[in-house]
Amino acid sequence: MRFCFVVLWIVHTAYALTSIQVQNSTIQLGKTDVDIRCLVNEREDERIRVIQLIRSNANIVSVTVTGVLFQDKELQKRAVAEGSVMNTTSSFLHMTIDRQNVTKNDGGTYFCKSFAANRDPEESKKPFLNITETKRYDTNDACGYKPSKHSLLLVLVAMLINYKGM
Repeated sequence: MRFCFVVLWIVHTAYALTSIQVQNSTIQLGKTDVDIRCLVNEREDERIRVIQLIRSNANIVSVTVTGVLFQDKELQKRAVAEGSVMNTTSSFLHMTIDRQNVTKNDGGTYFCKSFAANRDPEESKKPFLNITETKRYDTNDACGYKPSKHSLLLVLVAMLINYKGM
């Protein structure tokens, strides 16, 4: 038991843990916010320099000791981000996009990458964010025709006229 504890403690202190939390992996346009957090639990003796959030292999936003910086300028107009690398045991980057500002381009594979002195960069898992759109008048008809009470009445009148004519 002590051996397992020591091994786990050594592994935990030897490596940083970079993780990503995605509040909802399926986003409905206009109905669901995008909420993504990068969390880094680092060793006490190492210093996190940068936490980078990446979408589909493109850098979109990062946090350093000087603050948050958007690399995606279009996203910067629609999103809010905050973060800190001051505390080595709980550094974070948090980005949200309000439901009214979400676009189809916000979908894709997201992951976090942390950079620290004296170690290689570390990546989180890579969840996929799926953006869906609910159509207002979704029908089973390929032409998009949605029958109404009025159109049903017209069909009945036409049937009565044909019936009396026979």
